[in-house]
Amino acid sequence: MAMADAYQIQSNGGDSQSKPLLELYVKASGIDARRIGADLFCQEFWMELYALYEIGVARVEVKTVNVNSEAFKKNFLGAQPPIMIEEEKELTYTDNREIEGRIFHLAKEFNVPLFEKDPSAEKRIENLYRNFKLFLRAKVEFDKGKKEPSRVEDLPAQIKVHYNRVCEQLSNIDQLLSERKTRYLLGNSMTEYDCELMPRLHHIRIIGLSLLGFDIPHNFTHLWNYILTAYRTAAFIESCPADQDIIHHYKEQLNLFTNQRETLQSPTKTHTIPEKVLSDIRVKGLAPDVNVH
Repeated sequence: MAMADAYQIQSNGGDSQSKPLLELYVKASGIDARRIGADLFCQEFWMELYALYEIGVARVEVKTVNVNSEAFKKNFLGAQPPIMIEEEKELTYTDNREIEGRIFHLAKEFNVPLFEKDPSAEKRIENLYRNFKLFLRAKVEFDKGKKEPSRVEDLPAQIKVHYNRVCEQLSNIDQLLSERKTRYLLGNSMTEYDCELMPRLHHIRIIGLSLLGFDIPHNFTHLWNYILTAYRTAAFIESCPADQDIIHHYKEQLNLFTNQRETLQSPTKTHTIPEKVLSDIRVKGLAPDVNVH
């Protein structure tokens, strides 16, 4: 099988053989097949599975696969990652809804509050990524041929409207976090909403800085504190691709040229936040124990 690497998560004690073994196949990096790719659904499910592993209700193995290899195509008959296999039941889940459904039932069986429903949080985060993609495509097209990304102030109204929608949604999430004063969207435990939002915020940040000349507004202090929480959450850290792999993923989607120097860079992960933002977080007493350089 065209597996580049396996990230084995060991069982948390107890009778490990009685716990279901869930194998998650995620898309490998387009630069180096041994690294994690930047598929958002792969990271989302990885984070949810990690939550089950952390409290010891499942054994988890995550494997990167090269989707262009003949071995992968033969083994999975054209299915695309994420793919989940449950060996004991001889079940293969190739549809996102099937994967989510199996994780949901396991969480419910062991009383893991991973899928608590919250219409307010759901409304705040839905379409954020879609609006960002609209802004990204429009601005990249507008900037074609320019040496540097154009400033937001210089954008035509039809592109600026996408930018404004993104900022408005980010502001709404910041406000929600300010009102709730919680580490995660619903409380002090990670839920499916965090598994959805945290990776997307990170992509918005990395792609905004590298391709758009855009950063999440620094005055959204509670939102930045939430991003910092992501950078201190094991499920996110383990499943997060390198900056270079995120950038390569979007450049492929946008048909942008990737020079060889970028593909040869040592992989790095931006898991720090701007010093000014960190200072504001400390002043507000949101995360006084943080040490970020």
